[in-house]
Amino acid sequence: MSFARPFYVSLTLGLATLGGNTLAWAESAPTMQRRIDTVIASVPSADPDRNGRTLREFYRARGYHLAWTGPKAAAGARLLDEMPGRAIAEGLDRSPYALPASPSTEIEADVLQSSALLRLGRDIAIGRLDPDRSFGGFGGKNRNGFDGVRFLRGLADGKPLADQAAAYQPPFVGYLRLKEGLEKTQAIARAGGWPTIPDGPKLIPLESIDDRLPILRRRLIATGDLDPALADGTTYDSQVVEAVKRFQRRHGLDPDGTIGARSLAALNVPVEARLRQIAANLERWRWMPHQLGRLHVSVNIPAASLDLVEDGAVAISMRVVVGDTRHPTPSMDTSMSSVVLNPPWSVPTSIVNNEILPKLRRDPNYLANRNLQIADYPEDSPEAAGDGIDWNAIGKKFPYRLRQAPGPDNALGQLKFNLRNADDIYLHDTPNHRAFSRAYRALSHGCIRLEEPVELGEILLGKSWRGRLGENLNADKRTRTLKLERNIPVYLVYFTAWVDPAGEINFREDIYGHDRRLGQALRQSRAPSRPRPAPPPT
Repeated sequence: MSFARPFYVSLTLGLATLGGNTLAWAESAPTMQRRIDTVIASVPSADPDRNGRTLREFYRARGYHLAWTGPKAAAGARLLDEMPGRAIAEGLDRSPYALPASPSTEIEADVLQSSALLRLGRDIAIGRLDPDRSFGGFGGKNRNGFDGVRFLRGLADGKPLADQAAAYQPPFVGYLRLKEGLEKTQAIARAGGWPTIPDGPKLIPLESIDDRLPILRRRLIATGDLDPALADGTTYDSQVVEAVKRFQRRHGLDPDGTIGARSLAALNVPVEARLRQIAANLERWRWMPHQLGRLHVSVNIPAASLDLVEDGAVAISMRVVVGDTRHPTPSMDTSMSSVVLNPPWSVPTSIVNNEILPKLRRDPNYLANRNLQIADYPEDSPEAAGDGIDWNAIGKKFPYRLRQAPGPDNALGQLKFNLRNADDIYLHDTPNHRAFSRAYRALSHGCIRLEEPVELGEILLGKSWRGRLGENLNADKRTRTLKLERNIPVYLVYFTAWVDPAGEINFREDIYGHDRRLGQALRQSRAPSRPRPAPPPT
């Protein structure tokens, strides 16, 4: 005998006592489907992009058998017990995954657990929030995908939650290292954190004798910067100085061993704030595209550093200068298409109006002294240098286009690396290298200045340029645009916490406030698990 439509056998469920109600189920699959769909419609969606469709697909694939209650109750209870700890281990707040104490029916309990598990898996895999740029992400359209049905099916088939979490977490060693850093910091928090060092005079290496030094020693011991055997003493001796320098390096401070205002402020950041910072950066890892490219460039904006990665290894690492707080460098997932040798500089309108015009009012020779010309006039004409123009008669908006010819004083130096983006952001050389010796390098108008542009260009341009680019630039002063053999992925990322290959956790200042905004949004995203009242199924 054959059937034109699928044949559903009756589902027989045992008795369950939930929320004071004893429910006996002996329902057909179509009836169970209606009941499950009704509950799903009332549950705050764990998968908002699909509006409950993942849950419906999951139960449909199971023939509308419940997954975690009835005969599966023991396995379901184990998963419920594991969820809070798994969330904490991933740097997630556990509250969005909590279930109501007394679901009204067995179906509601099952769907709520599926919804909570789906939400946890999704948050581990692709992040709780959209990767908004104001949070240091690349924008909402850059979000990864997540196969929620497959995730739930694996759990229902008996795969441990820890194994499923590991299978779906971001596939990066940086994520794993930061999770280890989270675990160590959580252990410090459980042990009571670290002490706060009172304000006082600057502590100078080998010179200071201060009653605060025992507190400083305990503070450094708490984070592993100082040997616990050195807890006692009121002198700022060489061993404590080296521990302070280690701390300073990990926090992007000048490693001079002197404890001034910035170092003291970093020492006194509470452990709870560091845990929130780590959690924010784990969220950013979840936003990263899973395939970064065999050869790619990564710029960490808060660290003001660049890595060129080739076949999984760092080929070049260098310091960079990034945008200041008024001109922040945007996070982006983009690509590099070409390199310009001996580039001219078309001065952005904002710089002309806000910075150059006031200087011209004070010094009419400013353009000539900076090798700047008005591009609206013939090159090298008196008008191009601004001769005869009454700058005090010009309003707030500069009426001309300014251009700086290639040369030793050009703001872009000898190399410009073009990026595909609508923000007019690019990487470039600079004639002024003094800033690279500074620990704080958020100093530009948004573009990224490179410490070693020639070395970067030689690798990106290919083997024929290895060892030749610098010599060629000096011998041929023409402006030339060289197209790369293929577009190189470039990631401008915002990581204020990471663990280096030596296992040292590093922190950087939240220069643009992205950590603060992301932390607030994560705290506000604690979705309720209790379903809305639903009409009875028909």
